[in-house]
Amino acid sequence: MTVKNCKTQLLRDFIIENINKKGKITFAEFMRMALYHPKYGYYNSNKERIGKCGDYYTSPIVHRIFGELLAKQLEEMWRIMGEESFTVVEMGAGSGWLCYDIIHYIRKEYPRFYDNFHYIIVETNPYAKKKQRLLLDSIDIDDDKVSWRTYAEDGFSFDRIHGCFLSNEFVDALPVHRLKAKNKVLKEMYVSYNNSGFFEIEDDVSTHEFKEYLGTLRVYLREDQECEINLDASKWLGHVSDKLHKGFVITIDYGDTIDGIFRENDTEGTLRCYYKHTVNKDYYERLGEQDITAHVDFTYLIKVGKLAGLQVTGFTKQSHYLIALGILEKLNNTNTDIETTLKVKNLFHPEGMGEIFKVLIQHKNIENPRLNSLRPLHSITI
Repeated sequence: MTVKNCKTQLLRDFIIENINKKGKITFAEFMRMALYHPKYGYYNSNKERIGKCGDYYTSPIVHRIFGELLAKQLEEMWRIMGEESFTVVEMGAGSGWLCYDIIHYIRKEYPRFYDNFHYIIVETNPYAKKKQRLLLDSIDIDDDKVSWRTYAEDGFSFDRIHGCFLSNEFVDALPVHRLKAKNKVLKEMYVSYNNSGFFEIEDDVSTHEFKEYLGTLRVYLREDQECEINLDASKWLGHVSDKLHKGFVITIDYGDTIDGIFRENDTEGTLRCYYKHTVNKDYYERLGEQDITAHVDFTYLIKVGKLAGLQVTGFTKQSHYLIALGILEKLNNTNTDIETTLKVKNLFHPEGMGEIFKVLIQHKNIENPRLNSLRPLHSITI
């Protein structure tokens, strides 16, 4: 048995053991173990997840312009906040390229901001942390500019900050519960196991929060219609607000408002697996070797954010966000070949990442901030 197959089997055994203790587990419990088991989970393994040799691409991997534009955004936030000490907290930095591009650009273009700037990477994977350190060492940044911290169910391992919490494709990988309408009754999908393998059970919901969620957002499931609910996103955003004394939260991810999600996904929900740049719905295969994600419900993030003390600065498509930040000017002013130009266009083109990815910005203890990235596109001249 290969090392990879051995780890997959150990993770499988661990999940089966948990199922046997309870009889069945929620899909969120299954997803949490598959993705976040300390040794064998997808996000805690030494597997290459991002890029050509991984399972999917992310915006920072496509081109450095993405990170440079976010650096420009952060500098504007710093000025709005009075040019005081500013901390950026990035959730799950992956290979570290977003952090690299942001810091490199700030040091080059905004030296005063750089002097007041600190970057925290929230990372639990030792393999990823090592790669991030090696990458950042290559640009010889000051030792006190970057630090690594952790996040767990009880919150973050650092004190309150002035600055910005930044996440790019983080929320979509948080564990979700799967719900379904059956005979006009709300049911939850559970995972169990027998000699034939994993199988699903429809049973009563595990918490009353689901009915509150659907009722508050005025969601009505049709017969046999499935949906996912991400309670972990609510907990995470609450911890974010606890640690944010003053500043912003930038959440970039694929998803939509609740209306958009239900309009585009008829009955099957949005849950998907990504393995070697292919998409599947084989949730119980390749445990620890493939990603499992669901579209982000930004309506829910807005709602729970307000309850946690985070006000909405703006919500828009990634295409609008990047164009307003100046991606077209950068593209016009950069000598790039056709292949590179096409890569950059993928970041904001409607048929690429521009439409499906959304940007939610929230703020706390700042009076009516106005960001250039959220201004109407008709006001932009190139």
